[in-house]
Amino acid sequence: MTTSSICSPMERTVTPMIDPITQDVMKLYLEHVGLPTELSPEDQQEFLERESERIAERIDNMKVHMQDQVLTRYVRENGHPAPYLEQVGLINQAWQQATDFVINEEIYNQLPEEMEAYPPDQESSEAEAERDRARIQVHRSDPERWRNPLNCADPDKEAGDLTELLWEERPMHFRYFAAHLIAARIEDSQPYPTSRQHPLYPSFTNLLDERVAERAASGK
Repeated sequence: MTTSSICSPMERTVTPMIDPITQDVMKLYLEHVGLPTELSPEDQQEFLERESERIAERIDNMKVHMQDQVLTRYVRENGHPAPYLEQVGLINQAWQQATDFVINEEIYNQLPEEMEAYPPDQESSEAEAERDRARIQVHRSDPERWRNPLNCADPDKEAGDLTELLWEERPMHFRYFAAHLIAARIEDSQPYPTSRQHPLYPSFTNLLDERVAERAASGK
């Protein structure tokens, strides 16, 4: 990615996006529950897209709720905010739980009993970890993967420490995206700011401000 691409304005429509795993579950649901038979093929497709967007939006809203809940609980139990990298782990866990909760309620609970052999809450930890690794691998070549941190591996200490150095005074949501952006740039062997005097520092800061504004506007 070049400096110009980092600085490019984000003139894109923010719409709820549903990940590949949720798409597969939606297909399973529709295959066995079916679409309303009175709808034309065109209306059925519109119904499918509308339902997918509704579920994706509900997942996004649940992520925000559970993220705030888990961070607040940590402060209440420990008397101080979690260290940065621990906060990243807590947020990733909360986002995954939010996704599983909505999928379980919206889809698995609607399936016939004989199809409920493997609901999300009975999935082995190994299978869940494998699913997470597969999702991360799918997005590994996407330079914009940092925008949805669930599609990224957790930032390492280098990315976390650099984030604290560059944007220590910024809010948690800003630093959360910042650590994933820095980590993605390191993984991709692309340039990134190493100090506040670095020529890329202003463009990275602007890019992150825009992402945080998107999150505030869309709830995700």
